Amino acid sequence: MKKIVLVALLISAFAMSGFARGKKPVAFENVPEALQEEVQKYFMPLEIQLVTVKKVAPRKFEYTFTMEEGTQLKYSNKAVLLEVDNKDGITLALVPEKIQEYIRDMFPNATITKYEVDLGKKVIELNNEMTLVFTKRDKFLRIED
Repeated sequence: MKKIVLVALLISAFAMSGFARGKKPVAFENVPEALQEEVQKYFMPLEIQLVTVKKVAPRKFEYTFTMEEGTQLKYSNKAVLLEVDNKDGITLALVPEKIQEYIRDMFPNATITKYEVDLGKKVIELNNEMTLVFTKRDKFLRIED
């Protein structure tokens, strides 16, 4: 009987720790101030439908904002943009000018639908279903499948 109770406790502890690492809703007022300012700068007066926070490492969090018109933003707790996504096109002010120029020159009829900063590279998805990869210094690397 003790073994069953112990197993049940261990299972519930693992389940709770997994839940604790998942995304949790948070009020916009509880988001770090620098991050609030960043979102307001580019996206207000759009209505924020949902803000979630996820702990990714000790003292490191990811905040995801879902906006009324379908844009989804992901920022670090230090107000560093990690990802912006909208199937109808994203706010170009968030994409480095050098990358914008490259896309205007090479794909003049394309719209940027996703911009992601990931481990030393930047990934751009276009509405023509192409995925472009740039260095962290905005130099074109390749087209991915």
